[in-house]
Amino acid sequence: MSAAPDRLRDRYGRPTSRRRPIALLVVVGIVFLAVVVFVGIRFADQPVRAKAVSYDHLGAQRISLTFELTASPDTPVHCTVQALDKTRGQVGFMAVDIPPHSERQSLQTVEIATQGEAVSADVVECEKA
Repeated sequence: MSAAPDRLRDRYGRPTSRRRPIALLVVVGIVFLAVVVFVGIRFADQPVRAKAVSYDHLGAQRISLTFELTASPDTPVHCTVQALDKTRGQVGFMAVDIPPHSERQSLQTVEIATQGEAVSADVVECEKA
């Protein structure tokens, strides 16, 4: 009588264990959670961001830049901004220290002196001071 099960095992192989797929699902779940936690921690702590909102020509040698600053409340920030000519060459550059604010987002306006006619202005970088 044991010949029939032996023949079936030879033909179809041994029955697979259900432990292997469950263990694989557990490992995939743990890896997924680790990635989600890593990405959440990495991107949740972006203390400073800046985005140019507008610029205004004040004269042949001056341009005003308004930018939106996002930073943790009560964090002093150091930003660098630039003025660009029509060929995208830098004609003005300025570093500015921004004191802490109570709000996470604020609008900042700076005036940049230029060494030529500027057609645009932009934020180069902002970081915690």
